[in-house]
Amino acid sequence: MRDAQTLPLLSPSDLSLDLDRQKRLAKDLKNAVRAGDNTAIARLRKHHPRFGALDLAALKLTDAQLTIAREAGVASWPALKRHVERIDAARDAIETHHQAPDADLPTLHVRCGNDIEAALNRAGFAGDFLMFADPICQGPLTRGSSLLETRAAFIAAEYPGESYERNLEGLRNAERKIGDAGKYGRIALWFEHDPFDQLLLARLLAMLRETQADRRKVELISVDRFPGISKFIGIGQLSPAALRHMYDLRRPVPVSAYAQASEAWTALCAPTPRPLLDLVDRSDSLPFLGDAILRYLAELPSVENGLSFTEQTILEILANGPCPWGQIFREFMRERDPLPYHGDLMFLGTLLRLRDAGTPAVLDDGSGLDHAGRGKTVFSLTQAGRALLECRRDWTSCTPRRRDHGGIQCFGDPDWRWNRDLQRPVIL
Repeated sequence: MRDAQTLPLLSPSDLSLDLDRQKRLAKDLKNAVRAGDNTAIARLRKHHPRFGALDLAALKLTDAQLTIAREAGVASWPALKRHVERIDAARDAIETHHQAPDADLPTLHVRCGNDIEAALNRAGFAGDFLMFADPICQGPLTRGSSLLETRAAFIAAEYPGESYERNLEGLRNAERKIGDAGKYGRIALWFEHDPFDQLLLARLLAMLRETQADRRKVELISVDRFPGISKFIGIGQLSPAALRHMYDLRRPVPVSAYAQASEAWTALCAPTPRPLLDLVDRSDSLPFLGDAILRYLAELPSVENGLSFTEQTILEILANGPCPWGQIFREFMRERDPLPYHGDLMFLGTLLRLRDAGTPAVLDDGSGLDHAGRGKTVFSLTQAGRALLECRRDWTSCTPRRRDHGGIQCFGDPDWRWNRDLQRPVIL
């Protein structure tokens, strides 16, 4: 973990929203539109809600400001100003060592990774931090007593460099701390909108309900976008000042969310995707859960060729030629995945599953996958991989190793598949 005190308080995306800069950009946009610049007009057309009613030759500064604000990811120019002012206020509070934002109650901050631990420290938070990070969006799940052993075995088998013993110990420690969370006056949950976070949030809320820790003050910081960040992937992108600002926007977890989370956890462990699909349109207490479930279900084998969304996309990228896997990962996360959630080891595990089938869909250059060369190993498409892309064969014919998706055994009986056109699971 990076030393907290070396972290800058503001990120480049925060700095890009400097109000003086935004004012100059708005003035430049206004002048460019009035001059008939096609690029400027296209920006206005894309972002201004009343573009058709505008007199472009006499465009007002307020209309240019609205466009600039929409480009930054906020609804209006006043909203942009408020956001910048609040980020500045958060930075000032950190610099002047103002009272910790969570000083009023003993607080446990829970996050599905350690990506914000140092930043929370830098932002002046005083509470304890817990990483609760089992990637339950991949691999087998069960409601039985062997869950943690099953998960540790999956992680050790699928993710290079991971050990069964270390993961089992980590999973047990995290669950024990969640079981003791009721001793805190507040539990603050930092979870974004993607499947990794939302499914783990459902698991966590179900656990809090089981241990009656839901009777404590449980608050949620959950976002799917942030001003100034065009491709928002997660809370880990936020600066210490932004995290302090986001904490002020936290909301109590509604009572109804606990029952919904318990239902989602049960559905994840079911041998059929039907209970999960039933939750998609009625997850109002957890507003990001529905889309996260659909993205999760898209990892089932497809009707067309038996490949998951991630497997299919990897082969599509490699159809353009051999590529280091780190570059494949970046393109997948930044450009291809509509709801990115993979960590690097999760993604690499999928690549290796494509490589290690009886008839491989991809090959690597043999350079090794040790930590020193992480991301540099070059992968390429095989003839079988190309046949899969062209839907001339099904992934089952390549004898891949067994894959479980929650409680569902892929290519089992029944053979649940994802129909990309219908955006729903079907039995083949």
